[in-house]
Amino acid sequence: MKSIAVLKFALALLGIAAFPAAAATLVAVEYYNATLDHYFVTAAPDEIAKLDAGVFVGWQRTNESFNVFDPQTPVNGASPVCRFYGKPSAGLDSHFYSASPAECQDVRQRFAGVWVEESANAFGVWLPDIRTGQCPGDSVPVYRSWNNRADSNHRFTTNPAVQQAMLARGYVAEGYGSGPLLVAMCAPTDGSTGPGPVPSCALSTPDTTPNVGATITITASCSNGPTTFAWTGCSGSGSTCSAMSAGAGQATYSLVAHNAAGSSAPVSITVNWQTTTVGTARCWLARTSQTDPPVVNSTVVLKLACDKVVGAFVWNGCTSSSNVCVARESTPGVRTYSVFARNVAGSSTPVSVTLNWLASAPSPPGLCSQFPSYLYSDLGSESSRVESAAMPNAPAFAWNGAWAVRFVVPTTIGSRLGRLSAAEFAGQRTDREATISRTACDFRPTDPSGVNGPIARAFGSSTTNFFTADPSRAGYPVVQAGGTYYYNVRNYQPATGSISCAPSTGRCDAFVESLLPK
Repeated sequence: MKSIAVLKFALALLGIAAFPAAAATLVAVEYYNATLDHYFVTAAPDEIAKLDAGVFVGWQRTNESFNVFDPQTPVNGASPVCRFYGKPSAGLDSHFYSASPAECQDVRQRFAGVWVEESANAFGVWLPDIRTGQCPGDSVPVYRSWNNRADSNHRFTTNPAVQQAMLARGYVAEGYGSGPLLVAMCAPTDGSTGPGPVPSCALSTPDTTPNVGATITITASCSNGPTTFAWTGCSGSGSTCSAMSAGAGQATYSLVAHNAAGSSAPVSITVNWQTTTVGTARCWLARTSQTDPPVVNSTVVLKLACDKVVGAFVWNGCTSSSNVCVARESTPGVRTYSVFARNVAGSSTPVSVTLNWLASAPSPPGLCSQFPSYLYSDLGSESSRVESAAMPNAPAFAWNGAWAVRFVVPTTIGSRLGRLSAAEFAGQRTDREATISRTACDFRPTDPSGVNGPIARAFGSSTTNFFTADPSRAGYPVVQAGGTYYYNVRNYQPATGSISCAPSTGRCDAFVESLLPK
């Protein structure tokens, strides 16, 4: 014991901390006001004492709580949480918290005088991976849900069952990641000293022996909330990257992740690309246009997808050497476009689409007339990916527009899960709202029956909506096998009730990817 004391004294003389002290934590306590139907959470001891004493009338403990870092003792790498108060004169009388510096700044700039900043550091938490929603070690996810009402109110909980119950009441999940539960922040566990200042990452991919010509996704799982990712050998700017190879053999892909404390050690993964004999491909078409049907002198983007590797594409009625062809007509009338693909096994069966080009713009489908413009895509009943950036003409997916993606639920879906995702394709991070509905451009309040609103919705810069045709699969929106639906996307931030894409950009492009099980 004496030798340890001597060591501590010697290190103190050198100005070196001998051993890291446990990070100081507070308990954030949740309250509920039945009159307002509002939730409120606070870690401030003075506020907790007054709430418990009834100084603030109508508030009762819910017996839910989670740990946070004391703002008086900052933790290296942790994110300070901003706190705003919505003024009653604006119809609010509610508080809003965010661990995202970008979201805090967005509220300051867009809603000055409506949402008043009470603190830039109400308490500290970890910020999850903004792509995957993964929390660092020594922490647990905090889920955030929004009441989807004009008197904007949010609930924060670490209890997945509580979050599920709020979503069942019509609340909207907010945060990062995919799936029904999104992660807004990460609460430290008892006695947490933090997982360390710089990121530590590991790489994985579902297929380490892919076929040549296929595309694989490599995913980084990192601690300590990295904010930027530098990939080598593959294409990606977040926690995932896409890789493909034109030749067989081994290929290595590497990553260095960064946060405010510095850079991670480089990590790598090796993939062994395989040459394989392929059969004749089965192919299908997806199309994107500015209106439905298209208007003369506008463009329609036709995109072919196949279930096997192909080497050539042969179009009729449209000129292209790739799987994407942009059609344009100068006179009205019916036109048919077809394409087939070739590989070493032969040619695929041709697939075609017939379009009726109009002289003037048709009436917008569904509720699309409430937007200045809309972009329309049709996927049919096949799994596809479409990119709004492929539409070369303005307004495309305009900053203040909507994107309606029509799809048909396969009749053979059975009890399997389907999904649709929307995420960045190019440009800066943009928060979006995505819904599944029988109506195009439908962003009304959620209605699980689908009669008076969307059956599902999600928010975030990367969103995923799951669905099933099996009512026995609890917790998932139910669609009808063989039914026609729309995946609707708009650039929208629910926390602020405003468009999330800057008007100066003109457009904020994204991609939509579907998994329609057969």
